[in-house]
Amino acid sequence: MTKIAIIGSGLAGLTVAHRLKPYADVYLFDKAHRAGGRLASRSASPFQFDHGAQFFTVKTQRFTDFIQPFIEQKIIERWDAHFVEFAGTEKCAERHWNAEYPHYVGSPDMQAFAQALAAPLNIQFNQPITHLEQHCGKWCLFHHGIPIANDFDWVISCIPAKQAVDLLPDKFADRHAIQQTKMLACYALMLGFDDPPTIDWQAALVREAIISWISVNSSKPGRSKAFSMVIQANNAWAELHLTEDDDHIKQLMLAEAERIVCTSLRHAIHTDLKRWVYANIPAQTGQQAYLDETLQLAACGDWCIQGRVESAFSSADSLAQHLITHLV
Repeated sequence: MTKIAIIGSGLAGLTVAHRLKPYADVYLFDKAHRAGGRLASRSASPFQFDHGAQFFTVKTQRFTDFIQPFIEQKIIERWDAHFVEFAGTEKCAERHWNAEYPHYVGSPDMQAFAQALAAPLNIQFNQPITHLEQHCGKWCLFHHGIPIANDFDWVISCIPAKQAVDLLPDKFADRHAIQQTKMLACYALMLGFDDPPTIDWQAALVREAIISWISVNSSKPGRSKAFSMVIQANNAWAELHLTEDDDHIKQLMLAEAERIVCTSLRHAIHTDLKRWVYANIPAQTGQQAYLDETLQLAACGDWCIQGRVESAFSSADSLAQHLITHLV
């Protein structure tokens, strides 16, 4: 049976693995200690934080069908938040999310969706792959010169574009196209309170500021009721300040959030910061995925389409459909 290595166990990697599993021996490798990528959550008892993707929506029937079993199991639930938009400090729009255009989250955290997908798969965690070599028509995986695994017919990169460029050999057919792909950074500031601030909404899109998003994370279904907030930076601002000290970034983002919500947030009893180097990308006009049939190498991810959860699925799904024609 064809042997396939998948590098990365975010939603793209997990989707490809599930699609190809009936047709091949599939092995996943991830440098992290668990699956999910930006479907990420962390706990600091009693607080919970989704510090990566905040929610996701669904536009295609294929993604609808893919997530339906997880909705039925309540691993994915609808988040009917009271949503507002800010232009500076002024509210410019306000509405309740509902079933008409659902906004979904993993339950009891965003990572739950990824963990459910990962459960039946063969994944090696804490295993960064730094380069590939081909010997006698088979691919070998290495970590800084140390062989990790070998004898793969195909290798699929499901990691951010810059990391894919570093991994894939120079002769990969679409290496230059991937090299032109620029993902933007993000910071996620996490705040936990024993004395909740007075806020009359649960989710906010922010414009004209150094932050772009504020959510009451504890308002999501399945979460601890201990009041928690997640504040995300504007991507362009984060990119410009990517190398700055974490404490400085925390203070800047906290001050900006206080300016927007017009209330103090400095009495938080828990504060943490996550730095995402590769977090988002505007809508792209290139291919949905990249496939080199001669080398039997491929790459996919949300960065092929747009920085959305569904984009990761769609890119991986598209690639898997092409690969299945080689496997049946």
